Amino acid sequence: MTAALAAVVGPVDAAADSAEPGDGGAHTDLVGGHPAAGDTSWAVSLRFDAPGITAAHSCGGVLVFPDWVATAAHCVTAPPVEQGTDRCGNPVVPFADKERFSIRVGSKSRVGGGEEREVTKIVPHPDWRWGGDPMSDVAMLRLSHPVEAQPIPLAGKAARRGDRVSLYGWGRNSPSGCGSLPTLLQQLDTRVVGDASCRGGGITRYEICTANPNGTDGPGPGDSGGPAVQVVDGVPRLVGLCSREGGESQYPGVEPSVYTSAPRYRTFMYDTARNG
Repeated sequence: MTAALAAVVGPVDAAADSAEPGDGGAHTDLVGGHPAAGDTSWAVSLRFDAPGITAAHSCGGVLVFPDWVATAAHCVTAPPVEQGTDRCGNPVVPFADKERFSIRVGSKSRVGGGEEREVTKIVPHPDWRWGGDPMSDVAMLRLSHPVEAQPIPLAGKAARRGDRVSLYGWGRNSPSGCGSLPTLLQQLDTRVVGDASCRGGGITRYEICTANPNGTDGPGPGDSGGPAVQVVDGVPRLVGLCSREGGESQYPGVEPSVYTSAPRYRTFMYDTARNG
């Protein structure tokens, strides 16, 4: 979770992060964010392998069943343009091969602890298209075998304007959206705002708009697919998955962000897990 918002449309470049234990660039004291508190065993680090890259964090995710993870579809599907560099100067790595994905769950550390599993099946929502409307930016990932970590329950209804939510992720922690990833899971407490605040991001009725506190704070590159969580009757429940910026700014935190509304896709998640 960065002090600045940059939930970009498209996968975050895994090549920019070495994913080696003891990542020297970690920050845990962020403006607007802080190391995650409480039980977050459902938080998932999605990792990607490519030539010269091993288990590099690429996106967030969330455990919704013992052997299924929900994330953003753009994290696990190839964009229209698969080559070139991002604005940080890093080469863009395509994210289309399911055999290259794995996850870590049950640990606040991005680089150790918890449980690791291979991803054996990727199921993007059937309506997902790059640039589509509605975007349906959600995918389910089947794990090689169930984990012991406890899944997070889905909220019974969509989050509404004014609702308090917490955003979670290991995304880049620089206002530029470049630099290193934090080692520890970060949390940002914010609220849902009206759709008009995310109009520049093409928000649909299947999504929610989360505020950028202080005009600087929110999810950044590497946070895509990560959860927005609302506490309902004392129980944390999943209300969203990080999708993209709510406007046209290329820099984190300048505008609110768009989250796919998890309750709107409850049937897709349940049917996918049921049918395998």
